[in-house]
Amino acid sequence: MRRAIPFLATLTLLGGCFSLPPGPGPDLSTPYNTLRYLEDSYAIQDSSFVYQVLDDDFRFAFDREDWDTQPGDYRIPPDGIWTISSERTATRNMFYEATGIDIYLALKDMEPLIEGASIYTSGPIYYRIIYYYNEDYDSYYITGYANFDMQKQDGDWIITRWSDQKVGEHSWGWLKALYRL
Repeated sequence: MRRAIPFLATLTLLGGCFSLPPGPGPDLSTPYNTLRYLEDSYAIQDSSFVYQVLDDDFRFAFDREDWDTQPGDYRIPPDGIWTISSERTATRNMFYEATGIDIYLALKDMEPLIEGASIYTSGPIYYRIIYYYNEDYDSYYITGYANFDMQKQDGDWIITRWSDQKVGEHSWGWLKALYRL
């Protein structure tokens, strides 16, 4: 044990000099797996995982009713669309501020994948999110439907467009926009 302590201290001091080989990437071999990974990424609040499933030309389309609204200090774009840079900012901030996120995507309702397809449109997938924003478990309860357009790239299914349809007072897009700044 005495010999292990100096060895561990040396490794700690050298920190960035060594890196472990990367583990296997996520299984994005089907649209279902990609959306399950997105759901898990929200549950564990890791924005870097979310970025892995989004295309560089990604577009998020807000529910029409949310256009020109102003959640917090951010105005949703007049055309109701934002790009990957806004998505990254919002996701990073949203995860940083959350004290917890309970998320459910009704993935069992997904449209089947046509064999040999390289493009996929999910159809409306029901979602329910409880976003806790402080230690007192105050939260936003959000329900709606999301449509995902996906494209197969190097064997992985990547989200190219995500469209939001709210059901209640707030939508997933509204929550994202709230944390855009």
